[in-house]
Amino acid sequence: MYDIMISGYYGFRNSGDDAILEAIIDNLRNIKDDIRIVVLSKTPKATAANYGVDSIDRFNLFKVIETMRKTKLFLNGGGNLIQDVTSTRSLIYYLTTIFLARLSGLKVMLYANGIGPVAGHINRYFTSKIINLVDVITLREEASGLELKALHITKPEIIVTADPALGLEPASPGEIEHIFAKEGIITDCPLIGFSIRKWEGYEDYSRIIAQAADYLEEKYNAKSLFIPLHFPTDLSVAEDIATKMKRTPFILKNMYSADNTLGIMKKLDMVLGMRLHALIYSVSLAVPVIGLIYDPKVQGFLEYVEQPSGGNVENLNLESLKGLIDEVWSNKAEISLQLKERNKLLKQKAYENAEIAIKLLKK
Repeated sequence: MYDIMISGYYGFRNSGDDAILEAIIDNLRNIKDDIRIVVLSKTPKATAANYGVDSIDRFNLFKVIETMRKTKLFLNGGGNLIQDVTSTRSLIYYLTTIFLARLSGLKVMLYANGIGPVAGHINRYFTSKIINLVDVITLREEASGLELKALHITKPEIIVTADPALGLEPASPGEIEHIFAKEGIITDCPLIGFSIRKWEGYEDYSRIIAQAADYLEEKYNAKSLFIPLHFPTDLSVAEDIATKMKRTPFILKNMYSADNTLGIMKKLDMVLGMRLHALIYSVSLAVPVIGLIYDPKVQGFLEYVEQPSGGNVENLNLESLKGLIDEVWSNKAEISLQLKERNKLLKQKAYENAEIAIKLLKK
C-alpha cells in the first residue's frame, strides 16, 4: 500500500519539525511524483490535511505494525531523535519503531538525523544494537558522526548531508506584508529576530537576552521581533522576556507555516536564536546569526556552517554577547554574501537525502 513510512516528532505544533516534514515530502515527490507516503503523527488528521499524505496515530503501535507490513521503506527523521536528553522514553519510542520496521521486513533509513547525546549506559547499549540494523544513515551535520563512532555504530552506510529544511522557500512578499499588518509589526527600522526557549538557567539568561535586545535598539535603532517556533511554550517565554525589557518588542502571536515563517525571517537583519530551526531558516536565507547553545545539536550546526556562538545559555555573559553583536552587525553584509555562497552546497546536500531514500526504495 505504501512506499514510505515517515516517523519523527510530528503533530506537536513545532515549526522546525513541521518544516522538516514538509521538506521531506516535497523532495520525495519531486523525484517520484506518485510516491505513496504514510506519516506517524500525534495529530494524524491535521498532518494528513496539511501535507496531502496518509497519517496514523504514532502511539497506536498495533496500527503502526499493521501498516508497516504494507510498506517498503521506513524513514526515521529528520531531526534529533536518537538522544536521551529529552527523555529515555522518547529514545525508546524511536528505537522501538526502528526495530519493529526491521522486524516487519522494511528497509530502514535514518533521514538527515542529528545523533545524541545518549548518556545512559543501557540506552547506549540498545542504541548501538538497534541502529546497527539500519541500511543507511544520513546526518545533518558532522558532529553527529562522532557520536555514531562513540556508540560503535559501524554497519550502516553513513553520509553527511544537511537538514531538509535548508531547501525550503519563503512565502511571497505580499503574504508577509499581510502577516506583518495583522501582527502590528512595523518595518521602518532594522529588525532583529529572537527565537528563545526555556531551559536550565532560564531566569538568568532571559534577563541577559532582554538586555541584549535593549542594547540593539539603543545602539543600532533596531527593533526586536520574537518568533516562537514551538507553541504555546515559546510564546510564553517571549512575553516573559518582554516584561524584562526597557523597550517593547514585537512578538508573533500566531503560529505560521514554514514558508510564512521563512518569509518573516527573510525581513530580518540578524537573528539571535536558541531554537535550531530558527538558525537553519536564517542560514538558508543568508541572514547573519548568533547561536545561543542549550544542546549539542545547536553547536554542531553552528560549527558545520561556520557561524558564531554566543556561548552556552547557562553561563551567558552580557558583555561578551554585546561584543559579538557588534562584530556581526559591522560585518553583516559580508556574512550574508558568504552564506549565500555556502547555501548552494547546503541546499544540494539537503536534497541529497531524498535521492538516497529513493535509491534505497528501488533496491
